[in-house]
Amino acid sequence: MAAVPPHSLSGQLNRSLLILVCTFWLLGAAGAAWYVNREISESVDSSLIESANRLLDLAAHEIDEANTHQIAIDGSVKSQAFAKAVDPPVMASGTVPEVLGGDYLMYQVVDGNGRMQMRSVDAPETPLDVPRTPGFAQTDKWRVYTLRHPVQDLYIHVADPLAHRYEARNESLMLLLLPLLAILPLLAFGVRRTVNRQMMVVDRITAEIGQRSGADLTAVDASGLPDELSNLVSNVNHMLLRLQDALQTERSLSANAAHELRTPLTVAQLRLSNALNQDLPDQARTEVMSASNALTQLKRRTEKLLQLSRAESGAALSREPVSLNRVVAAVLAEFQADSEVLDRLQVHLDDDTIVMGDFDAIAIALRNLLENSMRYGGDGSVEICNIGSTVLCVRDHGPGVSPAQLQELAQRHVRFANQKVGFGLGLSIVKSIMDRQQGRLELHAPPAGQTTGFEARMVFGA
Repeated sequence: MAAVPPHSLSGQLNRSLLILVCTFWLLGAAGAAWYVNREISESVDSSLIESANRLLDLAAHEIDEANTHQIAIDGSVKSQAFAKAVDPPVMASGTVPEVLGGDYLMYQVVDGNGRMQMRSVDAPETPLDVPRTPGFAQTDKWRVYTLRHPVQDLYIHVADPLAHRYEARNESLMLLLLPLLAILPLLAFGVRRTVNRQMMVVDRITAEIGQRSGADLTAVDASGLPDELSNLVSNVNHMLLRLQDALQTERSLSANAAHELRTPLTVAQLRLSNALNQDLPDQARTEVMSASNALTQLKRRTEKLLQLSRAESGAALSREPVSLNRVVAAVLAEFQADSEVLDRLQVHLDDDTIVMGDFDAIAIALRNLLENSMRYGGDGSVEICNIGSTVLCVRDHGPGVSPAQLQELAQRHVRFANQKVGFGLGLSIVKSIMDRQQGRLELHAPPAGQTTGFEARMVFGA
C-alpha cells in the first residue's frame, strides 16, 4: 500500500482513529481491571469471613479437647497451664474449607492476652500485628479478618496474602491488554484501508479540480458524493461559473476594444502619412513623424491584444493536420516588404512535417517569436529550424538573457534585458497558443552548442 503523506487528511484520520480506539480500549481495560480487582477482593473477603466462622468453632473444640487431655495426664484443674506448658497445636492446612482462595488462606487463634493457641501450617509463628477486634485489617503483606468466639476468650485471624490479590488482578489486566497488542496491527491495517477507500472520492474531486484552468472552467461532476463534499463541489462549480463569466467578459472587452481601435488608428496613420507628403516646416514635420511613430506602436499593441485574446479564448482554435513548412512560408510572406528582416532570416527545415493544431494560431506564434528575435537578437542572423517532427524552433545569436530572466519571460509585460521597446506580450501569446494546442513553449539561453544567444522551441503534442 502506498505511503500516506504525514500531513494528508487520510493520514490524520488514520492516526486519530487508532489513537481513539486504543484510548477507549485502555480505558475499558482499566475499568475492567478495577471491576475484576473489586470482585476478587469481595470474593476473597467473603472467603475470609466464611472460613473464620467455620474454623473458630472447630479450633475452640480442639483446644478444649487438648486441655482436657492434658488435665487427665497432670491431674491439674487449671486449663491455663496447658497454654503455658506446651507449644500451640498446629492444625493441618487441609482443615481450611474448600472456598475461593482456600489454598492461599492461613489462620491464627489467639486468646485475649494475644498468646498463640493454634495456627495453620503456613501461618507465621508470631501473632499478626492487628487489633483483636472483629472486622477487617491490613498489614504490609496480609488482608486479615478477625472474629471473636461468642463464649470463650478466643480470637481467630484468617488472612489472605495481598500478593495473591495483586497477581489475580495483574493476570486479568494482561488478559485484557494482550488481545489489544495482538490485533493492533490488524486494526491499523483495517482502519487505514477503510479511510483510504473512503478518501478515494476526495482524490477524484481533487484531480478533477486540478485539471481546471482558464481554458476549461466546466463544472465538476458532483454525482454520488457525500453531502459534505457535494456542498463543497457545488460552491466550487459556482465559483468556476463566475470565473468563466469574468474571463469571458475580459476577453470580449479586450478583443472588441482592439478591433474597434483598428479602423480609426489606420485612418489616423494614413492622414499623418499624407501630411508628411505635404510641404511642412521642419518642426511640424518632426512632430507629425513622432505622432506617426506613436500610432504605429499603438497599432502593434492593438494587434498583440487581438492575438492574445484569440489565443486565450480557445473558441477559434481548431485541431487538424498542419504543415509546418507552409506555416513558415506564410509567415515569411508577411515580411516580404521588409528586406532587412529577410536578409537576416535563415531557414533550415527538413522534409515537410505535419502536426496537429490550428494553422493561423501557429502562424501567430511563429511571427511573435521572429519579431522577438529580430528586436532583441542584435544584428546577427535569426534561424528557423525544426528538430524531429514535433519541434519548431527560432534561434538567434544575440546577447541572450540570464537564467533568472529566463524564468520570467513567458509572463506578460516582461521584456528582454533592460530595453524599453516592445510590449512584453509576444512570448505570453506564444505560450497561450501552445497551451491551447496541447503543446508547450521551451526557452533556452544560450542554445545548445552556443555561448550566447536565445532559442525558443514550439513543442507540439501528438
